[in-house]
Amino acid sequence: MANTPPIDPRDDAFIREVDEAYREDELKKFVREWGRWVLLAVGLGLALLGGWFFWQHQQVRQVEAVSEQFSEALTKLDSGDSTAAVAALGAIGESRNSSYAALADIATAGVAMNGADTDKAIAALKQTAEAKGLAAPFRDAAALKLLRLQFDDLTPAEVLKRSAPYTGPDSPWFPVAGEMAALAHLKAGDQKAAGQMFLRLAADEMAPPSLRARAEQMAAALGEDVTRLSDEREKARESSGKDGTEGGAEGGDSGAVAGQSQPQPQPPQNQPQPAGNSK
Repeated sequence: MANTPPIDPRDDAFIREVDEAYREDELKKFVREWGRWVLLAVGLGLALLGGWFFWQHQQVRQVEAVSEQFSEALTKLDSGDSTAAVAALGAIGESRNSSYAALADIATAGVAMNGADTDKAIAALKQTAEAKGLAAPFRDAAALKLLRLQFDDLTPAEVLKRSAPYTGPDSPWFPVAGEMAALAHLKAGDQKAAGQMFLRLAADEMAPPSLRARAEQMAAALGEDVTRLSDEREKARESSGKDGTEGGAEGGDSGAVAGQSQPQPQPPQNQPQPAGNSK
């Protein structure tokens, strides 16, 4: 085999110089052809980023401004200046903020109901309940307020149809919708369905205590067995008392006091009239 000739160091240095010159020439060529476009792209990107930050800042400022206007309108309502409050709420209702516009419409409906202007209240609530693109909680609140306002003028079937989406076991609106549904069943003469709905209301821990007590009395009056509810409450009190006693054993006399049972309020003696709870 032939021997490989030795590499001359001068050749290696020459190759490196040629390579560096080639790279430098290629870089200059790239800058001449694409440099202005690269700078334009970087400048455009920075401008877009700055515009996005500015837009975000403006959105926050607008929300804060509308929030302050809404608070001022509520303050005017509390002070009894309903005329100025309605004017302020009307301006908020025309704003681009759909959430505060919905709150303004609901508040305007409340003012109208207090002034016995039912038509204006219905119009304001309908506008919110039927608004497309609005968050569901606002539409649901308006729809149920509208249903309560129109309850006496609707047939039981219409009330049941409109309240049905809110009477499911997991619906946060069940206490409100459930009572109207129960009253609609009662109005239609279906005492069994009304009693079962009142029983559900009485067992719903998310419902206000006054509503639960009222529903329990109605369920009992309609022939439902409400003793189960009393048994469940008694077990809950015993469990609470047991936990408090165990805490007292660890914490001393203060824990013992915390474990004592609290007196339970007595249910009202008069049964509620179904028609009176429709509004």
